Amino acid sequence: MSLETYAAFVLFVIVMTGTPGAGNLTMMGIGQTTGFRSAVPFLIGTTVGMVSLNTLVCFGLGGLFMASPNLALAMKVVGMSYILYLGWKLLSMTLSARTVDRRFSFAEGVVLHPLNPKSWAMSVVGFSMLADPAVALWREVAVFVPTFLFFQVLFHSTWGLAGAVILRTLKSGGVLVAVNCVLVAVMVGATAYALFI
Repeated sequence: MSLETYAAFVLFVIVMTGTPGAGNLTMMGIGQTTGFRSAVPFLIGTTVGMVSLNTLVCFGLGGLFMASPNLALAMKVVGMSYILYLGWKLLSMTLSARTVDRRFSFAEGVVLHPLNPKSWAMSVVGFSMLADPAVALWREVAVFVPTFLFFQVLFHSTWGLAGAVILRTLKSGGVLVAVNCVLVAVMVGATAYALFI
């Protein structure tokens, strides 16, 4: 793989993992509601889920969804349902009493990317940028998966820390609720637009 190809791939990964999406917005919502530390199990789960998804795409699973419209539609419906669940949980975390355990779990993080159609799309497109029949598959996997891993953890953490800064800065409960409402609206709206428009 040439340096130019890898540089283009890295730029693609930065744009895809750094911009608002379900993972980043959920991390920000958790950070601004209960602090960054409470988001760590979810962050570790999203990392495991994305590494698994990227590895499966490298070995051809992405082609299965591209070849089957019914399977792709089912994935969209399940994925949108999960995004709605995340939005509901973020809002209920914000509105619930402080005594309620509102943390997101490792398991909820693991399934985020495998159920998120945007993650599938960026993984399939990203791998197609690197795929070269002249290069051994294991070499491509050894570049593709760690690159995505690095930037996903970097940006998910950054969004979570930004949420924690909001939590420390804004003392008004009403403003924090408004921020989470905006995060949920953007997350659900962007996902619905990408899937069905």
